[in-house]
Amino acid sequence: MNMNKFFLITFLSIFFFYSSSFLYSENVEFIGAKELLQRFSVNFKNNAKTMRASFKWIQGDDVQEGTLLFKNPQKLRINFSTTKQVICTNGYMLWVYIDYLNLLLRQEIRTKIKSKDAEGNTAVKIPNALVNLVGYDRYISDYSIDYDIKNKIEYKDGSFVYRFKLLRWRSSKSGFNVVYLTVNENGIIRKVEGITPSFKKIIIELDNVKLNEDIGDVTFEYDPPAHVNIKDNFIIQGGE
Repeated sequence: MNMNKFFLITFLSIFFFYSSSFLYSENVEFIGAKELLQRFSVNFKNNAKTMRASFKWIQGDDVQEGTLLFKNPQKLRINFSTTKQVICTNGYMLWVYIDYLNLLLRQEIRTKIKSKDAEGNTAVKIPNALVNLVGYDRYISDYSIDYDIKNKIEYKDGSFVYRFKLLRWRSSKSGFNVVYLTVNENGIIRKVEGITPSFKKIIIELDNVKLNEDIGDVTFEYDPPAHVNIKDNFIIQGGE
C-alpha cells in the first residue's frame, strides 16, 4: 500500500463520522436527502457514545481488512488485520503507523490554550480540531446531496438501505469529487464509495457494527514500536 492510499484511508476514516447516524426511525419517505443526512449527523453526535465495526477497504484488486473503534466525540482507532498498520487519534494527537516503512506520522490536531480572565481565573479554551471526526457541516456546504436511488433497496445481508449521491460543488485535486453513501434504514452507515479526481474508486464497507459498548480511553493512546522513525506535522494546512 503506497502513501497516497494511506492518505485516502485517513480521509475515509474521517468521512465515516461526517455521514453516520444512530437509530433514526422516523418516516423519511418525504424528507429531502440533504435534510435526512443532517438529521442523521445530529442523532449520531447526540446518541452514539462508542462504535465498533469490522471494515473492508477496496481499491481495485487491493483489499485491506481490520477493525474500527470510535468514541464520541473525537477518538478513533483503525487496526488493519492484513498488516500491522494503525491509524489512531485521542482527539488531540493523530498517529499513522506504516509498518513496512517503520514510519510513524504524527500530527497535533488540537491544543488546549490557557488564558486568564480579568479576575485572574484560568480558563482553558479548546479550538476546533485540524481534523474533525464528528460533524457534517463541511460536506453539507461542499457537496450537493441527493438520493441515488429514491426507494429503499435490499443490502447484501438482507437489511434495507438508502443510497445517497454527493457531488462536490467545486472540483478538488484531493479527496473525492463524487461520494456514494449506503445507509441502513435505521441510520447506520454500511458503505462509502469515493471517486477521486483521477477517477479511481475507493470503497469502504462496514459490518458487525456495535454501538455504545464500553471502550476505554486508553484504547486511543498509541504506543509506537521501539526505534520507529517519526515524522511530525505531516498534514499541510490551507488549500486543497
